[in-house]
Amino acid sequence: MSKKQIAIVLSIVLFAGALSGACSGGGSDTPQTDKTSGSSTEDIAAGCDAYDEVKLVVSVSESHPAITEMYRTLTEKFAAAHDNVTIEFQPKDFQSALQTIKLEMSSDNPPDIVQGNEGWSINGALWEAGLLANLDPYAEYYGWFDEFPEAALTVNRFTEDAKILGEGILTGLPVATSLVGVFYNKELLAQIGITDPTVLDDRDKFVETLETAKQAGLLPIMVGNAEKNYALHILSLLNGWFVSAEDINKWVFNREGQTYDDEARLKATTIYQDWMKQGYYNADMAAVSFPDARSRFSQGESVFFITGTWALGDIAAGLGDKAGFMLFPAGDIGRHQAVGGFSRPLSMSSKSKYPACAAQLLDFMVASDDAIEGTIASGRPAAALRGADFPVSDPLLAQHIAEFQRLDEVNGLFTWEDWPSPTMLELMGSEGQRLLAGEITPQEFNTAVQDNWEEFMASR
Repeated sequence: MSKKQIAIVLSIVLFAGALSGACSGGGSDTPQTDKTSGSSTEDIAAGCDAYDEVKLVVSVSESHPAITEMYRTLTEKFAAAHDNVTIEFQPKDFQSALQTIKLEMSSDNPPDIVQGNEGWSINGALWEAGLLANLDPYAEYYGWFDEFPEAALTVNRFTEDAKILGEGILTGLPVATSLVGVFYNKELLAQIGITDPTVLDDRDKFVETLETAKQAGLLPIMVGNAEKNYALHILSLLNGWFVSAEDINKWVFNREGQTYDDEARLKATTIYQDWMKQGYYNADMAAVSFPDARSRFSQGESVFFITGTWALGDIAAGLGDKAGFMLFPAGDIGRHQAVGGFSRPLSMSSKSKYPACAAQLLDFMVASDDAIEGTIASGRPAAALRGADFPVSDPLLAQHIAEFQRLDEVNGLFTWEDWPSPTMLELMGSEGQRLLAGEITPQEFNTAVQDNWEEFMASR
């Protein structure tokens, strides 16, 4: 199966059934105004040439060095190609962006291009407040509706009245596909007798290896969770051992009658906490940032690093050919399942003074040859369908693509579990820290998550 076929099937995997009748709430009953900032078709076609002098601000929140450098290079290339354009590039880490993005976007001078996040906690709130531009007119002109798989568009749509996620108006575009899986250190595995990492595809063998590594004096899993959200990806993978991808998606997209507080997820949450008790994570994980954890794994300090493929480029640079990547082993569901989809989207401010130029820059950052080549060079497959035609030479990225294909073949991809309410990410992050610290039980965590979900559903 080609990468293009993978991207196309992904659009079916994520949302066939999950969005059928799925609706999400939030926001006021006041219809949103058209957020195209008054750009006419002629202005959109003129792009940056519609203005004399332009200063654009670009704020991104994927702070991983290889990815940040990609964005920086793209903005520099665009500015160099347009004599009347100056671009201020503002890279941030995700945690800082979470704390400041709503305030910055509501200011008189917000970033023209901003990287938020799908779901209700960021982009849903920004759309409801009228702070994101309606991208539909630009998508028509630049061909984004055909350039990107439907799944990439669906997760970035909100209805005009901000009542439903997954339908309506396009508000953002991703640069890359992403997938949470298991990075491993081949050299450390060899030290405990594993020279063929494919044996770890068996769940029992994988769990046995965590214990073997600990007994050998090695750290089984490096985790950085100072930001309170990255460890939750491990919990999502554990949920995938006991809950089908289809049912997880139904809960994420606020289908009536769904629950997080069930026996299946309780098994996952219990294992998640038990692995902390058993010493499979680094004891200081709550104080270690994600970049520091990635760096420590890349320096050989743990056998495994369970995270998203956004870290692939930096891990490849650190570990070289000692690094490998695999899917999380299959669980009770009987197939491989993983959380993932697309990178955090780039959106336009509804307050941009230069919307036609901002849209031209957005197109360059997500759909140009430079963007696709830069995305692949940073260690990720491009989200744009044309990316399937671009060569991949990095062996670790090639391994990721092969694993993604395996996942795709069994329809095992599900989306992020922090999307279903505006406060779900914050709730799961803080309660997740308490869970790992032993301050609450797995049952209490699951009940708190479902209570948050039900409160949001009741507010629709």
